[in-house]
Amino acid sequence: MELLSFLRHHSLDGFLPLRAHFEAMERFTCSFRAVEEKALKHGITPLRYKRNQKTLSVENQYTLFNAKVLIVGCGGLGGFVSEMLCRIGVGHLILMDGDVFEEHNLNRQNFSTIQTLGEPKARVVKAALEAINPALHVDAFEVFFDFSLHVNLLDDVDVVVDALDEPSLKCHLASWCKEHHKPFVHGAIAGHYAQFSTCDTLEHLYSQEGKGAEIFLGNPSFTACFAASIQSAEVIKLLLGWKHLETPLFADLLEYELTLL
Repeated sequence: MELLSFLRHHSLDGFLPLRAHFEAMERFTCSFRAVEEKALKHGITPLRYKRNQKTLSVENQYTLFNAKVLIVGCGGLGGFVSEMLCRIGVGHLILMDGDVFEEHNLNRQNFSTIQTLGEPKARVVKAALEAINPALHVDAFEVFFDFSLHVNLLDDVDVVVDALDEPSLKCHLASWCKEHHKPFVHGAIAGHYAQFSTCDTLEHLYSQEGKGAEIFLGNPSFTACFAASIQSAEVIKLLLGWKHLETPLFADLLEYELTLL
């Protein structure tokens, strides 16, 4: 029996359970990712994605499986964005962060625990994502993004996610992506507030040089989670060719206001 026939035979109501997934790996001597690719390509949805359905078709799911997303920063925003994209089924994530987890990260940063303090963020996030979704391919770079060294990474991805702290680098990255027609999703948080922009420069959002507002307002956990959700939704819309933000969005979680700028 060939792999595809095996998957069809062992599917339950059109969904492939993990048990059959692992059996296929052993029987056909192939990777978890290879089994998922074969299933999705032929219209069989892994059971892990059952609750994606009605929102995402199996064709959408296969598109996400073949997508590659670069997340620049694995802290407050990047950690949550990476998990959401991993769980929804984006097949290839590139993580970049030269920082390590510190105590002041524990209030909001995903995968930050007592046990991971002092560990490189990119390495910790990679291991956690692979434990969640073995079909995921993760490249982790334990360095800070540098245009002179890493611009080639931008050429080879479908979407770039801004999860940076430094406004000047955010603006530089946004401008490069705009000039080179590379889909780009910006997010920033401070206190109860968050802002977003998709496929545009950030000149109108950062008209003055200096540190971000989080220096003065802090960053609570709920703002980070909320902002990462918006960014993740924008990534999925871009990958699937759906309508995305055309103007910047500002969110005030204190007054529960969303404003298109």
